[in-house]
Amino acid sequence: MNFLTTLRAACAALALSGLALAHAAYPDRPIRLVVPFPPGGSTDVVARIVALKAQQLLGQAIVIDNKGGAGSILGSDIVAKSPPDGYTLLVTQTAFAVNASLMKKLPYDTLKSFTPIALMADHPGVVVAQSAKPYSTFPEFVKYAKAHPGKVNYSSAGNGTWPHLSMALLANEAGLDMVHVAYKGTGPAKMDLIAGRVDVKIEAYATTSEVIKDGRLKVLAVTSKARMPELPNVPTVAELGYPSYETSYWMGIAGPAGMPVDVVARLERAFVEASKDPDVVRQLLEQSIYPRGLPGKDLAALTNAEIEKWGKVVRASGIQE
Repeated sequence: MNFLTTLRAACAALALSGLALAHAAYPDRPIRLVVPFPPGGSTDVVARIVALKAQQLLGQAIVIDNKGGAGSILGSDIVAKSPPDGYTLLVTQTAFAVNASLMKKLPYDTLKSFTPIALMADHPGVVVAQSAKPYSTFPEFVKYAKAHPGKVNYSSAGNGTWPHLSMALLANEAGLDMVHVAYKGTGPAKMDLIAGRVDVKIEAYATTSEVIKDGRLKVLAVTSKARMPELPNVPTVAELGYPSYETSYWMGIAGPAGMPVDVVARLERAFVEASKDPDVVRQLLEQSIYPRGLPGKDLAALTNAEIEKWGKVVRASGIQE
């Protein structure tokens, strides 16, 4: 072995040693967690609650960076194009999977551009109607909608949002002809529902519980497979004759593709443990958000299943943008 070969081998060994030391010291500076929505929504709330505990476990600050825009695409693209060193992470959620089929072209590959790390939490939806509407149960609503094809409308926070596609999925399975009314945000969509200008809506119980409790909205059904502890007497859509129907809004943690295995493992442990922490669990359950604390492989499986599921709804509804 000549001197040049020996020198190259020594440099390579030194580089690998330095890389190993860098990974062993991870994290040695604050971590940026991109939330691809404005502050205040359930995605932001979950990210802040779980990250506060995760940063204690990691020994470094986790800085929340809200990058709302284009239905989570803007923030997702930032993370996809970031160095895969574990210092820039993304909160993935249902819209992340929906966009794979909703958008004709994305600036990243939903499955190949990211590293799944952990599934933090999810929350089911409720089918709600304005209190004065002439139906008080889900079967009554289905009967009414079938008797008035094209006359029943439903609101959402915008085209392709989780409430929109959840109702489109319900319409497909129940054979209902309804009109979608897209608003610019959850607030206006909910206010027009309360005022009776639209008929029904699917929305998270966490964001509608107050107007349900005060009687301005009535709950017709729950969208998850199991009944909600908060609404034990309200049946699920599945148990009312549509056994394949299930939809919940979920939130996970991912990073750019190509992250070191040991860094991923460290982050996975921290976010799984944080999601299961008793104080975190209490804070999430207080808002009817259910902690999951599952590893990256479960987030990957869920994302794949959601892409397939919502892709079918997008194609059947003809709403690709």
